[in-house]
Amino acid sequence: MNKDHVQATNGAETNIPKGNLPSVTVVTVVFNDVQNIEKTLQSVISQTYPRLEYIVIDGGSTDGTVDIIKKYEGRIDYWISEKDEGIYDAMNKGIDRATGQYINFMNSNDIFYHSTTVYEVFQDLPEDFDFIYGSYVLRDKGRDNDMPMQTPIDKIWQGMLFCHQTLFSKTALLKQNKFCLNNKIISDYKSVFLHYINGKTFYNCQKTIAIVSSGGVSDNFIPRIFERWRFVRKHISYKADIYYFCLLSKELLIRCLPAQVSDALVSKISASKPVQKALNAPMATLTKKNGAPPE
Repeated sequence: MNKDHVQATNGAETNIPKGNLPSVTVVTVVFNDVQNIEKTLQSVISQTYPRLEYIVIDGGSTDGTVDIIKKYEGRIDYWISEKDEGIYDAMNKGIDRATGQYINFMNSNDIFYHSTTVYEVFQDLPEDFDFIYGSYVLRDKGRDNDMPMQTPIDKIWQGMLFCHQTLFSKTALLKQNKFCLNNKIISDYKSVFLHYINGKTFYNCQKTIAIVSSGGVSDNFIPRIFERWRFVRKHISYKADIYYFCLLSKELLIRCLPAQVSDALVSKISASKPVQKALNAPMATLTKKNGAPPE
């Protein structure tokens, strides 16, 4: 696939010079998803980016997924099918094999926004960044919702501002600090957060990168909030407790009370001074310690 002359999804041939474009590895993690894996494979191999490496990590599927992967193995640089310890273990395997300067995780059932997406991300970067991210489209029950990335990166302590499908990370950094297997839901968030507070650079490319299907592991919102809160409070001052306590309260109110009542209470909570003060606090005033090594 790493060729100057590539085939676009519409069948038209396009010539894109390599120039100084960085090499990029895309990793797809999959397990027993025969219904969706093909569209992801097609999305990646149709990218017009001239320096693209593609890796597929299958968790030992038994439903026909492997047969679909074999169908495209001539366009895949490396693939394996074996039992793993979950999604983050599989992603770590992809990191081990990656040779690109940047790495992206486009897992099964998700796709790039269009065939030129990767090229558009890297063609006009203003400078060298450690992490590059953008917006996505959330596909839920056949309905597409735009999810623009407008929140400043210094609000990362409040939650994952983007998803791993829309993030290109310096591969060398992830090889040094792989995803923690102890965190079943937020390991990708933990990685981003620790790299940010340790001074790594982030860039919002202001482009839509992926179409992401709802229903992933991290969509289980309340457990995700609890897990993120336990982690963040080790690094952020008491204002994080105020924010997360109110966030959980809002979620519980929405689930337990009639819509009209919960909406009124949520608005009141959100407008309170402690919450507003926590929400608007600059990251520099919140961190307990800077330069902490990734955990």
